[in-house]
Amino acid sequence: MDFVWITGLGQACSRGLSMWDEQKRQRFQQLRERENALTEAERGELGGLVKELEAAEAAYLAPATERLRQERQTLEKRNRALEVLARRKEALLRRLREFLGEARAERHT
Repeated sequence: MDFVWITGLGQACSRGLSMWDEQKRQRFQQLRERENALTEAERGELGGLVKELEAAEAAYLAPATERLRQERQTLEKRNRALEVLARRKEALLRRLREFLGEARAERHT
């Protein structure tokens, strides 16, 4: 059974955390609710559970993160090409303006 689990970090993660049984989920919630009054052992337990959640979230989000990284690289490459094109067009415009200026000057002489 898939479910959506919302961590304290506000991130939704399904499937990756379905491996958690109900007992583990309840224990995590109990520790989170008493977070300010935990024993040292309970703080360690909560820290371990948080790390486990973060690792599951990272694994769940890894494909989307990789896709976004690739999209960003593609966009950066496209932006660089557009910058080169814009510089070429600006240079051409300068040359055309110079040429028109020279042509007008010759016409008036």
